[in-house]
Amino acid sequence: MTATIKIEHEKKEKLDKFLASLLLREGIKITLQEAIGLMIDYALENEDDIIQRLKELPPLEQDPAWKALENPKHWGIKDSSKRIDEFLYGR
Repeated sequence: MTATIKIEHEKKEKLDKFLASLLLREGIKITLQEAIGLMIDYALENEDDIIQRLKELPPLEQDPAWKALENPKHWGIKDSSKRIDEFLYGR
């Protein structure tokens, strides 16, 4: 079974460079899927280190997107889809 995940473009580029350097320096060729799988296994084996790094991240409550969800803008209509269409498509 597989799942699709989204990853920031910058992190994807770093992974690609890592895999390329792995091939050049060590002669090891693995797919992105294999690399991410190994990284997940490593993270789970080193749970305490990962938890420490997670604790160092800023709280979710400081994320602007989270703040927007917590305090939605009221546009005076029950369904915003019409306003969204007007904004996006000019209709």
